[in-house]
Amino acid sequence: MNKFSPNIFLIFVSNIIFLSVSCRENIVLPDEFAGNVNEPLELNNFNSYTFLIDAKKISVKYKKQADFSSFYTQISISITDYSSGTFRFKIKDNQSVNRFSYFGNTNEYNYKESLSGFVPYLIEIEADDFSGKLKIQLNTAY
Repeated sequence: MNKFSPNIFLIFVSNIIFLSVSCRENIVLPDEFAGNVNEPLELNNFNSYTFLIDAKKISVKYKKQADFSSFYTQISISITDYSSGTFRFKIKDNQSVNRFSYFGNTNEYNYKESLSGFVPYLIEIEADDFSGKLKIQLNTAY
């Protein structure tokens, strides 16, 4: 008769406990914000740009060179949980000509606009005493 070794049983139980405890609990859903208040999450990839911030009375200016090669761009802007202040979002071309501007001072659910005829070069975001959750996305449109 086979005798079950207590050591094998202990190793098996230890592995099960380790796997169940080490599983990731805080998975961020696509429309939820991660990170600390007033610390933006910025993803600047080839032909794609994302800016997320959970802001509380923040006054800042961000300037970032975009990495786009297409003359066609889709913009999406969302503001949720808005409570105060304003923000401005601008896109400039490589000649520093302002090609797109957006002014936000209220909740905005999935504002979308398509741009064509220039390659986005510079992204500017300016907040003045802004409180709310802001999500800006730029992607190449085909």
